[in-house]
Amino acid sequence: MRIVGEWLMRDDGVTRPVVRAKVVAASGTLEREIFLVDSGADRTVFSARLLWKLGFPMTPGPESSILQGIGGVCDSVEVKTVVELTRDDGGVVHLRGEFAAFTNPTESDLSILGRDVLNLFDVILSRRRSEVLLLASNHQYRVEPV
Repeated sequence: MRIVGEWLMRDDGVTRPVVRAKVVAASGTLEREIFLVDSGADRTVFSARLLWKLGFPMTPGPESSILQGIGGVCDSVEVKTVVELTRDDGGVVHLRGEFAAFTNPTESDLSILGRDVLNLFDVILSRRRSEVLLLASNHQYRVEPV
């Protein structure tokens, strides 16, 4: 299985590795979202903008799930839903779970794909080759001298 992301330049002029996904809303519809691929993040976290679009009730998470980063502690809630990633062959990967979501829109303008999801894959982030790849099952990689 191979999921292909991209290096995307945002309004701030910084290019970051991202994966495009869809998230199932409370209504059953799919909301498109761009996720920052962040191997340093313990959890996947939805942006406050996505949380609002999903329309789920705001359920505070357990105290053990407090989000904390470089900027300190962030207010968040838990959302039980499905994240859909599209494989390069057109198939879809469904990731069911309870995901965190920022409640303050100033925390992050991007949703974050963290290690709770990334640990399911071999993650390739090559800026020089302009590749963002999530590999599993029948795909592998090899590093060789050139």
